[in-house]
Amino acid sequence: MSKLATALTRVRRLRSGRHVLLLGSTLALGSTLVLGLVLAGCAGSGRHSGSASAGSSPGASLPAADPAAPSRGGSALNAPCKQWSCAPDRVIELGGGYSVRLWSSATPTGTPTPDRSTPVLQLLQNGQHRQWWVGRSGFGWSAKLDCLPARAAVPAQCAVLAEVGSHAGSAELVLLRSGALVGSPQATVSFDGGRPMAADLDHDGWLDVLGTENDYQPNYATGHNYWATYRFTDGILLRTGCVLRRTMTQPPPDQLLTGECPAVFTS
Repeated sequence: MSKLATALTRVRRLRSGRHVLLLGSTLALGSTLVLGLVLAGCAGSGRHSGSASAGSSPGASLPAADPAAPSRGGSALNAPCKQWSCAPDRVIELGGGYSVRLWSSATPTGTPTPDRSTPVLQLLQNGQHRQWWVGRSGFGWSAKLDCLPARAAVPAQCAVLAEVGSHAGSAELVLLRSGALVGSPQATVSFDGGRPMAADLDHDGWLDVLGTENDYQPNYATGHNYWATYRFTDGILLRTGCVLRRTMTQPPPDQLLTGECPAVFTS
């Protein structure tokens, strides 16, 4: 056998301890010149690295890039509220393999801009992270989540209820559409009497919102409080009416109201 043939079949050990088959052409290792060309098939023997996880874009309300492939990116390390030391609450089932949970921020103890901590939802599919959703308003440490699972032609939906400021509150309805949580400014309402509530007051399968308003006559401290109800229809929360709330222990209405509302918030 010629020297060239011997070189073509020689197996050399590289410094990394990995064996490669050296073929014709030349390869320099340190100061030693040897004959060889790494066999092309060796390149295919390694393990391919995966792509980055999708569906975990902080601060966004978009689904995973591949709607059929939930990711594993839903941990406290990449939650949009991680700077507020948020933690997940219980999981609420929405039907069809989907579920959702609220992430609550830690109560601030001197945070300079606590208003930035708004409620955060995590959508799961078969127990795997799919999407982050970030609320438009409300304190992230005082939020509550009420949901209804999908039923007939009505999609799964949730009401994100939170306190705002010293005595106000907000409600935002979020729907599960095409594997993603979606909301709109038209499905958001605010109250000046604390955190509102949600219930299906007209039994149409959609969550409605009820909360307390004040007529500021002559000011908030001594003004009159009113219950106000909002019905969700065509993607919009529309106020249906009000009734005087004589005491703070008065139970909330169990149906949509139709009475007159204080002039302070009807203009």
